[in-house]
Amino acid sequence: MPKFSTLLIALIIAATSYAQEVMVGLSEYPVSKPARESAHQKSEKASLELPFFDDFSRNLPYPTPELWEPSSVITSQTYAVNPPTIGVATFDAINREGELFEYLTSSSQPADTLTSTPINLSYHASDSIYLSLAIQPGGLGYQPGPNDSLVIEFFSPSENKWLRAWAASVDFDNNTIIFQNHLTKTKTERTTNRLDSTFFSVIINIDNPKFLQNGFRFQLIGYASLMENATVPGYRTNTDHWHVDLVYLNRNRNWDDTLYNDIAFHKPLKPLLKYYTSIPWSHFAEAQSSELPTPREFSITYHNLGPTTWNVTRRFVVSNLSDGNEYPFSGGAENIYGYQELLYIRQFDYNFTSTWADSAKYLLKTFLITDIDEATKNLRYNDTLTHTLSFYNYYALDDGSAESGYGLFGEGTLNAMVAQKFHNYKTDNLVGVMIYFNRSYHDSNNQPFKITIWNDSNGKPGEIIYQKSTTHPIFTDSLNCFTIYRIDPTEIPEGDFYLGWQQGSIDFLNVGFDRNTDSQSKIFHSLPGYWINTQFKGTIMIRPIFGKLYEFPTTTPTATRTESIEIYPNPASHFIRINKTDRQNITFYQIYSTTGQMVKSGTFTESESINVANLPEGIYLIKAITASKQALTAKVAIAR
Repeated sequence: MPKFSTLLIALIIAATSYAQEVMVGLSEYPVSKPARESAHQKSEKASLELPFFDDFSRNLPYPTPELWEPSSVITSQTYAVNPPTIGVATFDAINREGELFEYLTSSSQPADTLTSTPINLSYHASDSIYLSLAIQPGGLGYQPGPNDSLVIEFFSPSENKWLRAWAASVDFDNNTIIFQNHLTKTKTERTTNRLDSTFFSVIINIDNPKFLQNGFRFQLIGYASLMENATVPGYRTNTDHWHVDLVYLNRNRNWDDTLYNDIAFHKPLKPLLKYYTSIPWSHFAEAQSSELPTPREFSITYHNLGPTTWNVTRRFVVSNLSDGNEYPFSGGAENIYGYQELLYIRQFDYNFTSTWADSAKYLLKTFLITDIDEATKNLRYNDTLTHTLSFYNYYALDDGSAESGYGLFGEGTLNAMVAQKFHNYKTDNLVGVMIYFNRSYHDSNNQPFKITIWNDSNGKPGEIIYQKSTTHPIFTDSLNCFTIYRIDPTEIPEGDFYLGWQQGSIDFLNVGFDRNTDSQSKIFHSLPGYWINTQFKGTIMIRPIFGKLYEFPTTTPTATRTESIEIYPNPASHFIRINKTDRQNITFYQIYSTTGQMVKSGTFTESESINVANLPEGIYLIKAITASKQALTAKVAIAR
C-alpha cells in the first residue's frame, strides 16, 4: 500500500487539530478515446519490422495505434518531470473510461497495461537485439508504494504465452529504485534523493530463441494499489504513477547503447500571455498591453540527447484559425553540442485579430530542422511543438490539465472557504463559473458547496459580493472536464476579485489542481474565519465566465434503466455468444480477467461466436458496449 508523499499531500493545521488543506492524486481525468479497430483490421495488420521506437511525442492523448494495442495508458506533456523528450506514456490506476479500476484494493494488482503490436523478431541471438526505455516513478503524479511495480513481459509466439522479463519497484523511504531482470536473474539498485524527478535508463538483451520469432510482442504493466482510508474516502484516488519514454527495440546494440543521436524538445511551449492562459475576447483590447509583451516572445527549450554536435535551424508559425492566415518566421540556426540544453527566445511582431465577433483562436507552432539520416528518421515527432491559444468568454489561470486534486476536510472545515485571485481587465457581468472536479472512489466527493465571489481587501478576499445557493459537483464525461454553472449576472469592476467556494460539509471536495502553472500567491483558504495563503504550488482549476454564457450549463445525467446481456453457453469451453435481452445495438465487446486485464476485444457481430479457446480456465467479465456508449456486463466461466 503506497504512502502519502510530502510532495503530493501535506497537511496544515488551523483552527483545530483536524482541519486540513489537502492535495491528492487524481482518480479521474479527461482522455479522448482512441478509435477501435475491427477484428478484420487486426487480422490484416502485418508484423512490424525493426527498429521499433516510440517517445510518445506525437501530441496524442494515447499511444499511437501504429505501434501499440488500445489501452488505458495515456500520453501527456505535463505529467512527468523533465522527461528526455516531449511527451511520455503514463501508467496509473485509471481505466480507459477515466475512472479507477473497480477491482483495485490495498493489495498490488495489475492496472494499466500497454502492449506492442506484433513485431518480426526472426533473428539470431548473435544479432544483438536489445530493448531499452527510460522510466520515472511518480513525477507530478503519485509515488508508487514499495509493493507496487512496473513490469515488462515478453510474448513467446511458439508457446503462445507471456513470460515476465523485467520489473522495477521503488522504496521512497530509503530513496532506492530496484531493477529485477528475470531473464538473467540479476538485481540492481540505484539510490538518489530525487527518485520522482529522475528518468532511469533501462536496457534488456533479448537472446532467447523462444522470443526471437515473428509475432513477438512485449508489454508494460503497472501494478497498483489503493490507499486504505476509511475515515476519508476521498483519499482513495489515483495512485502509483510510472512515466515511460524512449522505448527502443533494435538489433546491433549493446549494454551501453542507451544514448540517442537526436535533438528533441522536452518542455512544452511557455505561455504567450504573462498572467493568464486565456482571457475573454471582449476584454482583450484592455488586457493586451499587460498580458502580451512588446515585442511578442516565443520561448522554447530543447536539448541534445547524444554526444554529436548538430546545427539546428528554428522555425515558427502563428496561424489565425478564424481566417486561416499564417505568419511564419525564422529563428536562425545555431550549433548545439553534446548533451547541451538550449533556451531560445524569439521576439516577433504580430497583431492578434479575429474575424469572429465573440472569440479568437490561434495555433502556435515551432519546429527544429536538422539533417535527416537513416539513424534519426524515426525520431522526428519530438522536433515539433504546438500550442492552441484561445480567447472565448472566460479567464483561465490553469493550463487545462489536472495533475492533482485540492480541497479541505476535517473538523473545523464546515463553512470553510477557498478563494483564488483573478484580475478583471474590464468592468463586466460575471455570468458563470467553470470548475473541474476530480472523481474520488465511488464519487465520495459528491459534497455540497456554494460558489462564492469576494472583492479584494488589501491582497486577500474581502466582502462576499455574490454567493450561489447550495449545489453539488457534476462529474462530466471524458471529453468535457469542466462543469459549467450558471450564476446570477454579477457586475465585477475592473481590478482584483476572488472566486471560489464555501463548503457545506467537512468532507473533501477534490477540485482539479494544475501543478504546471503556479498561482500559489493567489490561493487562500479560511479555517475557520481568517484567510491563509496555500502551501501548495499550482493552480485551482476554476474559471470565471464573463459577458454571455454561450455554453449550456452542465446538468446531472438522468438515470436510465438497467440493461443486461446473457452469455451462453456458460460455463463455456471454446466459443461464447452474447444474447441481448432487449433492443440494444451492441457495437463491440471486451473480455477481462479477474485481475482486470483486457484479454480479448473485437467488434460485435450478432451472427458470429466469439472464440475463447486460447483463454485459460477461470472466471471472466464480458463487457458489451452499445452504440450509445453504455456498458453492459456479465460474467462467464471457462472450463474444459
